[in-house]
Amino acid sequence: MKRGHGRRSRAERRRDADLRAAELTDQVEDPEEDGAAGWKTSTATMAGAARLARIGVWAALLAGPLLGTAALLGGSSGASPARPTPAASVTAASGIGPAGFAQLYVQAYLAAGTGTENSLAPYYSGALALTNPPGSRSASTTVVMASTQVSPGYWSVTVAADVVARPKGGPATDTGLHYFQVGIQATGPTSAGGPQQATGAVGYTATALPAEVAAPSTLRPGSLAYGAFTLNSSDPAQSTVSGFLAAYLTGTGQLGPYTTPGVAMSPVSPVPYSSITVAGISDDDPRGSSGSTAVPADDTLRRVLTQVNATSGAGTFPLTYALTLRARAGRWEVYAVDPAPHLAVGGAATAPSPAADITQTPAAAPAATASPATP
Repeated sequence: MKRGHGRRSRAERRRDADLRAAELTDQVEDPEEDGAAGWKTSTATMAGAARLARIGVWAALLAGPLLGTAALLGGSSGASPARPTPAASVTAASGIGPAGFAQLYVQAYLAAGTGTENSLAPYYSGALALTNPPGSRSASTTVVMASTQVSPGYWSVTVAADVVARPKGGPATDTGLHYFQVGIQATGPTSAGGPQQATGAVGYTATALPAEVAAPSTLRPGSLAYGAFTLNSSDPAQSTVSGFLAAYLTGTGQLGPYTTPGVAMSPVSPVPYSSITVAGISDDDPRGSSGSTAVPADDTLRRVLTQVNATSGAGTFPLTYALTLRARAGRWEVYAVDPAPHLAVGGAATAPSPAADITQTPAAAPAATASPATP
């Protein structure tokens, strides 16, 4: 008996193990052994749950990138919001080609006459029968005054021509400037005046014979940013301007002594005049050139408008130069030959008065020719 109490047989140990396993099974499979009790979890159950939780977390982390890729691929296969398409670059149409074609057309038109209508075939393919003698007039010079695109590939070009008339048996007479308006169609890319953004064959044609039109209105210039013209030998600017223009127009001396260091200028070539004289200098100071011998601090700028009388073998001719002077080391130097005289603030050009405009439409048309009012 002592041996039975002190040492358990193998059969007894196996039975106890089976009983503990059955208890654990009952605890997992029977969550509500007592109606009032919730989940009854053993230590083994907690450990298993912890392991399952850790496995679930790792599975979620590993599956995240895969799920994201699958969602991206799946989304791309379905309908997606339309993305904005970058606007195609649009090249502005150039009127140089149509303008040049119109200029040639007007020259040929003025020289053509009876029997020479074919000379207009490269420009205009319409049927025409000219009644004037060929060569009865011609253009000594032509220049394009305006070029307007009416629609893609279609242009209205205005050409000014200095027309010389040659009546039969009489001397040639310069009849002055005449203005002709021409309709020109173009094919090809917009760089050639055509309607296409891409490349294509370039071509031009006139849509009708030229129409003579009125000259553009002449404007009154705006006020300039200079005072009254003066000529004062005590003004140190006068010697600078006179020496500079003599070197610039007659080749007398060098420009370097009269220009700001670092400013590159070249004299007019070939030399057009044999001598020049300064007739007056107008300063941008509203008070005009004061004649003061004082030169301000370095880098002070001064704008002057200079009247010059330039002499050549053909005579003496007036010229006007707008110059910018710069003070340095107690003297004035030429800093720039300005591209145009400077305008005063608000110095806009103005239209002439009706009385001075010979092409002005009468203020009131006769009642018999008036158009009825639109209802």
